Amino acid sequence: MKKKLLALSTALSTAISAALLATNMAWAAPAKTELAALPQAEFNQMLKEALVNNPEILKEAIIALQAHEQNKVKAQQVQDLENNQAALFNNKMDPWMGAEDPELTIAYFGDFNCTYCKKIEPILEKIVAEYPQVRVVYKLVPILGPSSKEATDLALTVWQNEPEKFAELHKKLMSRPSRLDSDAIAKVGKITDTDEWLDNTAENVEATINGNMALMRGFGLTGTPGLIFADQIVGGLVPYAQLEQQVKSALAAQRKQ
Repeated sequence: MKKKLLALSTALSTAISAALLATNMAWAAPAKTELAALPQAEFNQMLKEALVNNPEILKEAIIALQAHEQNKVKAQQVQDLENNQAALFNNKMDPWMGAEDPELTIAYFGDFNCTYCKKIEPILEKIVAEYPQVRVVYKLVPILGPSSKEATDLALTVWQNEPEKFAELHKKLMSRPSRLDSDAIAKVGKITDTDEWLDNTAENVEATINGNMALMRGFGLTGTPGLIFADQIVGGLVPYAQLEQQVKSALAAQRKQ
C-alpha cells in the first residue's frame, strides 16, 4: 500500500509540476531549467503556494494524470492484443462462423446459460451475414454452473469430431429460454444426432476451456458476453448499430494497413 501511495504521489507531483510550468502566472516566468534547478524545499513551497492561490492547477493536474494512466492502460492493451493474436483468433480448437479467409475476426466469449449471450448471438449472425469478410470465433467459457460446463464439453467435442453438426447443436442449446440441465442437453444431443459425444468428452476440451478462461480474465472481461476484435474490447450486450459501427471502423483501419 505504501508503495502504491508513493507512486501515486510521485505521479501527481509530476503532473502538478507540469501544470505549474505551463501556467502564465508571474511567479512561473522563470524557464523550466531554472525551476528544475531550485532546491526541493523551495520548489515545494512554491508548489504549495500555487495550489493555495490557484486550486484550478490541482484539477488540471488530476485530469492530466488520469489521461496519462488511461494512455498507459491502452498501450498495454494494444500490446496484450498483439501478443495473443493466435490464441484469440486462430485456435483450431475453437468453433467459428463466417468468412473462410477473414479480414476481421471477432473473438466472442460466451456461455450457453447466459441470457445476454442469447440476445447477442442474432446480432453476431447479422454482422456475419451483412459483412461476409468477418469471422466470429466462439470462445466458450462455462462460468454459469455445471450445466454450462456439460454443454460446452459436448459442443467442443462435436466441433472436433463432427464440425458439420456444430452449428445446429449450438443454435439449439442457445435457443433454450431457461437454464440448461442434463436432460435438456441430452435431448438436444439426440435431436442433432450428437448424443454419442455425451459423457465422451475429447481430451483437449479442458485445455481449450482453461485457455479461453485465462484470456477472458487477462483482458478484464468479468462476465459474458464479451467481444474482442482489432483494438476493441467490448464487455456486455451491445446494440447492432453500435457493433456495426465498430466493425466498419475496424475494417477500414485494416484496409489502410
